Amino acid sequence: MTEPAAGGTGAGRRFVINMVGAVGLVFGFIPMLRYLLDLDLFAFTVAPYEWLELEGAARLLPPAMVLVAALVVAYVLERGAPKT
Repeated sequence: MTEPAAGGTGAGRRFVINMVGAVGLVFGFIPMLRYLLDLDLFAFTVAPYEWLELEGAARLLPPAMVLVAALVVAYVLERGAPKT
Protein backbone atom coordinates (compact mmCIF):
# COMPACT_ATOMS: atom_id res chain seq x y z
CA MET A 1 0.00 0.00 0.00
CA THR A 2 1.11 3.53 -0.66
CA GLU A 3 0.80 6.34 1.84
CA PRO A 4 -0.20 9.92 1.06
CA ALA A 5 2.76 12.10 0.14
CA ALA A 6 4.10 14.39 2.88
CA GLY A 7 1.11 13.97 5.18
CA GLY A 8 -1.38 15.52 2.76
CA THR A 9 -4.77 13.92 2.26
CA GLY A 10 -6.13 16.65 0.02
CA ALA A 11 -8.73 17.75 2.58
CA GLY A 12 -7.41 21.31 2.60
CA ARG A 13 -7.48 21.54 -1.17
CA ARG A 14 -10.99 20.07 -1.26
CA PHE A 15 -12.09 22.71 1.29
CA VAL A 16 -10.66 25.50 -0.87
CA ILE A 17 -12.39 24.10 -3.96
CA ASN A 18 -15.70 24.00 -2.08
CA MET A 19 -15.26 27.57 -0.81
CA VAL A 20 -14.47 28.82 -4.32
CA GLY A 21 -17.62 27.06 -5.51
CA ALA A 22 -19.68 28.63 -2.73
CA VAL A 23 -18.41 32.11 -3.61
CA GLY A 24 -19.22 31.44 -7.26
CA LEU A 25 -22.75 30.44 -6.37
CA VAL A 26 -23.45 33.21 -3.85
CA PHE A 27 -21.87 36.09 -5.76
CA GLY A 28 -22.17 34.76 -9.32
CA PHE A 29 -25.18 32.57 -9.97
CA ILE A 30 -27.62 33.87 -7.35
CA PRO A 31 -27.22 37.57 -8.33
CA MET A 32 -27.91 36.65 -11.95
CA LEU A 33 -30.99 34.75 -10.80
CA ARG A 34 -32.03 37.74 -8.69
CA TYR A 35 -31.71 40.11 -11.66
CA LEU A 36 -33.54 37.80 -14.05
CA LEU A 37 -36.42 36.94 -11.70
CA ASP A 38 -36.43 40.23 -9.73
CA LEU A 39 -36.39 38.48 -6.35
CA ASP A 40 -35.90 40.67 -3.28
CA LEU A 41 -34.95 37.61 -1.23
CA PHE A 42 -31.45 37.57 -2.73
CA ALA A 43 -30.78 41.32 -2.47
CA PHE A 44 -27.74 40.73 -0.23
CA THR A 45 -25.90 39.01 -3.08
CA VAL A 46 -25.89 42.08 -5.33
CA ALA A 47 -24.43 44.45 -2.72
CA PRO A 48 -20.88 44.23 -4.15
CA TYR A 49 -22.18 45.32 -7.57
CA GLU A 50 -24.59 48.15 -6.68
CA TRP A 51 -21.86 50.82 -6.67
CA LEU A 52 -21.39 50.21 -10.40
CA GLU A 53 -24.94 51.48 -11.05
CA LEU A 54 -25.33 49.34 -14.16
CA GLU A 55 -28.65 49.14 -15.97
CA GLY A 56 -30.30 46.50 -18.15
CA ALA A 57 -28.32 43.50 -19.32
CA ALA A 58 -25.05 45.09 -18.17
CA ARG A 59 -26.07 44.21 -14.58
CA LEU A 60 -25.37 40.56 -15.43
CA LEU A 61 -21.73 41.12 -16.43
CA PRO A 62 -20.06 41.37 -12.97
CA PRO A 63 -21.84 38.30 -11.54
CA ALA A 64 -21.11 36.39 -14.74
CA MET A 65 -17.41 37.27 -14.46
CA VAL A 66 -17.36 36.10 -10.84
CA LEU A 67 -19.06 32.83 -11.79
CA VAL A 68 -16.68 32.15 -14.68
CA ALA A 69 -13.64 33.01 -12.57
CA ALA A 70 -14.83 30.70 -9.78
CA LEU A 71 -15.39 27.88 -12.26
CA VAL A 72 -11.92 28.33 -13.75
CA VAL A 73 -10.20 28.44 -10.34
CA ALA A 74 -12.13 25.39 -9.12
CA TYR A 75 -11.27 23.51 -12.33
CA VAL A 76 -7.57 24.35 -12.06
CA LEU A 77 -7.50 23.30 -8.40
CA GLU A 78 -9.40 20.11 -9.19
CA ARG A 79 -6.99 19.16 -11.96
CA GLY A 80 -4.12 19.39 -9.50
CA ALA A 81 -5.94 17.51 -6.75
CA PRO A 82 -4.56 14.10 -5.84
CA LYS A 83 -6.64 11.12 -6.87
CA THR A 84 -7.81 9.20 -3.81
